[in-house]
Amino acid sequence: MIRDAFKHRFVISGHRGYAARYPENTLLSFQEAIDLGVDMLELDLHLSADGVIMIMHDNTLDRTTNGSGPLRERTCAQLKELDAGGWKGPQFQGLVIPTFDEFLTLVRPHERLLFSVEIKQEPDDIACTDAAIAMTRAFGVTERCVFTSFDAAVTDHIHDAYGLPNLGYWAKYMHNVQPDSDDKLWSVGVPMGDVTPEHVAMWRARNIWPCAYCADTAEQVLQSLEAGAAMVTCNDPLPALRITRERGLR
Repeated sequence: MIRDAFKHRFVISGHRGYAARYPENTLLSFQEAIDLGVDMLELDLHLSADGVIMIMHDNTLDRTTNGSGPLRERTCAQLKELDAGGWKGPQFQGLVIPTFDEFLTLVRPHERLLFSVEIKQEPDDIACTDAAIAMTRAFGVTERCVFTSFDAAVTDHIHDAYGLPNLGYWAKYMHNVQPDSDDKLWSVGVPMGDVTPEHVAMWRARNIWPCAYCADTAEQVLQSLEAGAAMVTCNDPLPALRITRERGLR
């Protein structure tokens, strides 16, 4: 399903949900992005100390919770005791760090929704990848996922062990790059500073889908469209949704 989507439409992805307005990587943020009408949700995964797949961007708890220290050193139960919303505003206090299981339960009714599942670089990121893919298979959504990482060991593993769509980055942004790592990519994340027709064309010439991030303003969305990007990832999806509707692209 995700392979066809990239061939036939310009994909709009909600970065950590609707992160411009809601606490990132919370079920509320994801639901609000769904309600806006995004095509895809982007999210970030780590393993807790007891092996539960948790959704959070940072390796540490300090920025987006009232906890501190590495996420991977806390059990799921301990992580669930933390507030993951109050940092964004008092009206969001009480939101918790979701598990991947809870996320997949939330999105299960939305049969056309796609997922960009980023595995964060950790000592156990390969184990996290295997667990995440197994869980998407249990929920029947694997064909709707692209699995992403800044660790080429992970994107190589997704390609070699599973043959699934993966998304990496230009080698200068990646870790553990091997001589053939670029050749194993299905898609590539392109930061806005690199979003030019020439750079995007370089990836398309190699049959690798270029995805711009983060396109949060009308100017950035137009830059991405005019450069030939296949997708935009947005903290604020509203400009991308408006422009693509005006242009008959959705």
